[in-house]
Order: sequence, then C-alpha cells, then structure tokens
Amino acid sequence: MFLEDMERLIYIYGPIGIFLVSFLGNVIPYSTVPYLIFIVHYGATVTETLGMIEIAILGGIGAALGKVIVLLIGSATRKILPETDKKSMKLFMKLAGKSVFIAVLVFAATPLPDDVLYIPLGAMGYSPFKFFVAAAIGKAIITYMALLFGETIRYLVGESSTIASIVAIVATLILMFLIVKVDWEMIIEEIVSKGWRSFILNLLKNPLKYVKKSSE
Repeated sequence: MFLEDMERLIYIYGPIGIFLVSFLGNVIPYSTVPYLIFIVHYGATVTETLGMIEIAILGGIGAALGKVIVLLIGSATRKILPETDKKSMKLFMKLAGKSVFIAVLVFAATPLPDDVLYIPLGAMGYSPFKFFVAAAIGKAIITYMALLFGETIRYLVGESSTIASIVAIVATLILMFLIVKVDWEMIIEEIVSKGWRSFILNLLKNPLKYVKKSSE
C-alpha cells in the first residue's frame, strides 16, 4: 500500500510528487524503499514541461531533507554517549575535515547504504547545513540519472506509455539487482587509496573483482 501511495503521489503532483516521494523514500533510517524505481518510471512515461535538471533538484532537496532527519536521529544518540567518546568523535571530525563533505556527497550519489555513515555523523555532531548541501547535491545527481535512464527508455521504445512502463520496470529491476551485487565499498576504498586511473585499469582487467561473492 505504501509503495502504491508513493506512485500515486508522483502521477498526481508531478515534480512536486517527486519531491515528496524522495523525502519519504529517505526519511526512515536503514530502510530500502525503492523510490528511484518510480522516478525512472516517471521519466519513461511522462513528458514534462519542467526540465530534468529542475526536477532532479527538487528530488535532491526532498531526499536530502529526509536524510537530515536521519542525521538528527543520530544526533539524539550523542546525549547518551560518554564524554570520552564525544571527545574522540570531535577529534575525528577535525582530522577528517573536508573529506566528510565529500563522503556524504559520494554516498548520496551512489547506491551505497548511506545511513551507515549518516547516523554516526549525527552522533559526532556534524553540521546539518553542510550535510544538507552535500546530500542534496548527491541525491540530485542520482535523481537526474534515474530520470535520464527513464527518458532513454522512452526514446528507445517510443511514446507508448504501456510499453515504456513495462520496459522501465524490468530494466530498473535488472539494474537494481546489478547494483546490489556490486561491491561499492571496495570501489570507493580503491578510488580513495589508489585513484581513478588505477581503478579504471583494474575494472577493465578484471570487472568480476568488484562483484560481491554469493556468501556475502
């Protein structure tokens, strides 16, 4: 029922519906609400006068607001932490510096399980404003990619909304399956430690290296 309500929001309210769905899909900690499926479907079946960039920004803001609530939930746990832990967290935040902002942006822009990062950041007292900016940029990027994916499907199969809907759903499910099977943590660690060039070379040599083993 909840997923049906989310789909209805998009088709009744259009871009504002994407804002609402993006918020609802991100506000529950550790949830796996597949809200991007609806955005792909929207991009595949609806010809919107508002540009994709503007819609992506709306979706990014909605998703980021949801994640700010997740951050604040993490912040609430700070009150029950021992003083020694609080001091250690403050030291970590000083050492991390700008890399925290980049980490939030990267986690938001990819299918990485971002709440694993965001809740501890809340407990560490990370700035909600900086967090919102980074998360909004990242979520706008992934929303834009979802819309672009949907529009590409519409371009390939034509204007038939029924065919586009079927293709969008099937293609999105396949894509999500592949995304789940990719070891994103390994990719991020390798890019950070060795750089983009090394990662791309390794990807070309052995792409299966970045696929999760069945036991994981």
